Amino acid sequence: MQRLQKISVEVGDPKVQSGLNKYTTYSVRGMDKNGQFDVIRRFSDFRLIRQFLITKWPGCYIPPLPPRKAIGNMDQKFIDDRMHSLQEWMRIMAQSKYFWYSEEFQLFIKANGDIEKALTQVPKLTYDEIINKYQDTFTDLSGREINRELIQKITDFHQFLKRVNPMVENFKQIAKNIAEARHNFQEQMINFLQIQLPNYEQQVLLEFSESQDKLVILNIQKDEYPAKLLNNYLNLLQQNEFQSLFQEIKKESKQVRAFLETMIQREKYEQQKVVYEQRQKELQIQLQEVLAGKSSIKNIFSTSKKEDQIAKLQVQIDQVCKDIENMQFICDILTVLLGYIEIDKFKLEKQQNYYRLAKSLIQYEVQLSQVSEEFWERVQQNYNLL
Repeated sequence: MQRLQKISVEVGDPKVQSGLNKYTTYSVRGMDKNGQFDVIRRFSDFRLIRQFLITKWPGCYIPPLPPRKAIGNMDQKFIDDRMHSLQEWMRIMAQSKYFWYSEEFQLFIKANGDIEKALTQVPKLTYDEIINKYQDTFTDLSGREINRELIQKITDFHQFLKRVNPMVENFKQIAKNIAEARHNFQEQMINFLQIQLPNYEQQVLLEFSESQDKLVILNIQKDEYPAKLLNNYLNLLQQNEFQSLFQEIKKESKQVRAFLETMIQREKYEQQKVVYEQRQKELQIQLQEVLAGKSSIKNIFSTSKKEDQIAKLQVQIDQVCKDIENMQFICDILTVLLGYIEIDKFKLEKQQNYYRLAKSLIQYEVQLSQVSEEFWERVQQNYNLL
């Protein structure tokens, strides 16, 4: 059996392009079953391909991209953070082979020149093509039952996301405030231990004590083990796990909105089906009027024969019936896709992310507490401060 080619992808080498409007480009390199790829893309290209995927794969959850930034988007830290976020986005996309090997995504990773122009040449899918593509892609969903419980599951989760979206936004702001407060505190503590306290001891305490032996920080720095404890403490203070918390909540906020966007795609098809059904009723009424010899506003000025009017209306009715059938089929596919795959997958991912982040935060806080306690206890034991 032939082994499947593992997809490897790397986003890197950010370069600021000068000109009237500066922007940053990134290299996108890697390999898949179709060979190597190495292209240059800017952030707007990533946004473009994501929008194409939403259009081409209605009802499928497309992960959000990192947010835009109007001011400060040329700062090196922002550029590096965005690069890492784009790398993570590409890694997630590589896990869904149907996205990765779609015509539009292959153009994104392999076409040279104007990617927007290349993508706009991809033909729009007809309803039949969407149905065929989903049938070929999601063969394991064939025969899945659509029942009242499944519909209710989708409705309830949609309502849940709309309800908690403001709550997540509020939590994001709280996490940001905590991250900034912790950053300020730990920066001040580092400054206190490295600069202010040593300066105080040498400029003030030395005059009071008249002995170098009484200078706590200076003597710690000369003693190997206490100096190591101090360095460990300072290194941990330079980290800020609450910043990671804020970034994850910020990401989750965008993911919630992106999943709402996915569910709205299904609603649009449901609404379009209703429009077609209404059109079908209108055409059937017109046909009945023509058959009965009545003149409606639409046909009173028509010079066509009765038989021609009947034939024309019948063609229109047949086409609308086909459209309704297609809409129903697509709605059923999206219902099964959301109810059996996307919702459960999204829930599990959020749960795992939360516990992973909580574990990391707890481990950091425990370690910081232990290192801090060990350092200050050593200071107290060595110098008999009390």
